Amino acid sequence: MVFYGQSPPPEVAVKGAEEWENSIVAFLVGKRLPGNNVKTVLERKWSQVGHFSIHVVGSGVFLEKFANGQARDWVLENGPWDVWGYHLAVRKWSKDMVMALEDCKTIPIWVKLTRIPVQYWTKLGLSYIASVLGKPLHMDANTTKRHALSFARVCIDMEATSTFPDNIVLELDDGTTTNIGVEYPWRPASCTLCKVFDHSNKTCPKAARREWMPKPVVLAQRKPDDAEGWITVKRKGSNQDQAQEHNCVEEPPLGEEQGPGKNEVRGRKL
Repeated sequence: MVFYGQSPPPEVAVKGAEEWENSIVAFLVGKRLPGNNVKTVLERKWSQVGHFSIHVVGSGVFLEKFANGQARDWVLENGPWDVWGYHLAVRKWSKDMVMALEDCKTIPIWVKLTRIPVQYWTKLGLSYIASVLGKPLHMDANTTKRHALSFARVCIDMEATSTFPDNIVLELDDGTTTNIGVEYPWRPASCTLCKVFDHSNKTCPKAARREWMPKPVVLAQRKPDDAEGWITVKRKGSNQDQAQEHNCVEEPPLGEEQGPGKNEVRGRKL
């Protein structure tokens, strides 16, 4: 039996959101730890921001409430963070945001960009370059102040379906191109089948096994919403769909080397 209560007036939600506006949501990736353990570690690492409270939202998900926006932003801009070696992905809290790791289709990831032309060492220029990978969120203090121009560190909201390229080919205003190096101090496991970060393709419950099939057979069985390199088949004796990984090649694979430019993306013209 379900009871429907009276809808609260809009100002109730507005007032409640104001109370949490200086908060961040932290996702502990790869390990589930008790809230008290996480709190002890973060209180030590974030001691310089003053008092803050930690609230357990769910398994591996925590809401940290700070006294002011300056303290919150210091935590956001000085990552990446970890608890006992396990990555802690943090993002600014906003109303109606997803607060369960298994439902997260994007996650904040710190990226190191190298070989950036000097003329693009501006907030706007770096944002254009970073946007090739995802949605730029913020830069660290050294990047903002441009103390050193050898590399930039940018936190980017990246999708679980990302290929995580290690190179960006950027077209310049004179028609030439330049290569921007991309490094990931931490790269999460992601599942391109479920499009989430909670697990990898290898541990996905939808994945059955890896086997070679001729390319025409794979293409014939492929559905429009299948992830790249996978097809959905029916499990024997069941109506349940299950994904299988297949090598889409004309001949059985004998080992393949990754050629140059295979893991790169092209950027927009600046």
